[in-house]
Amino acid sequence: MDKRSRQIIDLFCATSDKPPAELQACIDRGCPWDQPIPARMLRTMGERPSPTIPMNIAAQYQRHDNLALLANKALKEGRPELLEAPDLVGKTPAHIAVQKGNPLCLGVMAKAGANLHRAIPHVWQYNTNRQENILTDPDKYAMPIHHALVRTVVSFTTRTCLCCVKNQNEAKIQVCAQCKMAYFCGAECQKEKWSEHKNVCKKIRKGADLVTFHDTMPRQKLVDEDGFLPFDEVVDNDLALGEGVNEEDYYDSNIIWEWYDCGTMKWKQYPKSINQSLSSLQELGSPRYMYKPGDKSAEGKEEREQSTNPPNDVATNHAYYHEMIDHHIYTGCGRMMRKRIRDMSKVVHLLKE
Repeated sequence: MDKRSRQIIDLFCATSDKPPAELQACIDRGCPWDQPIPARMLRTMGERPSPTIPMNIAAQYQRHDNLALLANKALKEGRPELLEAPDLVGKTPAHIAVQKGNPLCLGVMAKAGANLHRAIPHVWQYNTNRQENILTDPDKYAMPIHHALVRTVVSFTTRTCLCCVKNQNEAKIQVCAQCKMAYFCGAECQKEKWSEHKNVCKKIRKGADLVTFHDTMPRQKLVDEDGFLPFDEVVDNDLALGEGVNEEDYYDSNIIWEWYDCGTMKWKQYPKSINQSLSSLQELGSPRYMYKPGDKSAEGKEEREQSTNPPNDVATNHAYYHEMIDHHIYTGCGRMMRKRIRDMSKVVHLLKE
């Protein structure tokens, strides 16, 4: 075995299964801490070729201590782009942390300043065994830690109350004194959500404290410009009604589905066709609605094995009713959604459930 291959194997083993001191010693010996590990080498070690650079491996193996070491080194050397390094299916270390339900790793990535807009997974890893990757649809009752992490990330990235979803234009919101991520508009909302948020709050702080490059938790930018595809005002509003069919006989304009626009900090209505499908699928008891803006042929279609370059005819968005989040499954972004009844002038389904 040549020297380079030996270094890569040593680095993998140190990152995934050794304490930070051994990882640091490995880096000091010249091991390539910032370079991708070839998939072929991962296969020879019996690993699924998902992680790329060591930072992904630390998140995959839930080594928050080693993740913090690597994040601090990346920041000190002026390499913040490493915080967003995707694995072979396009997921960042922060995304992996939430998908695995690990608040310690999430705290590390948040304090390092990673883009958490891309850390809202549409599927969660049910079995936390680091060698397995059993993914399942979101279920807050079966996986309360995952649920609490997703809600905290959404609150952090949108700067909205974790409980009532009010933003800074609607209420005086303040960040949680412990984790510095979750926002609340008052003591009443904080008390109502504490039974949920306490599952992750202190551990997020514990992970965050390991990142020493920043003195305080960096604020997230409000918008990830490339997080979602734009709607097509013509295609996505086309109900494809037959000749002689009146729209009012088919489309119930009193049922309004909305998504939260972080840029304007306002709720916006989905186009008619998507609005109608969201209602129809929910009535049928489906857990989600799969679609692609501007392409009706992709509705309900998904890849058998998710890739970083999806075919044109598959859905990019999975809107989950259980969590009321519309996910772009390829960027890892998620946006809040809600259902409103016009006649009642009130929101039927908010995040307080």
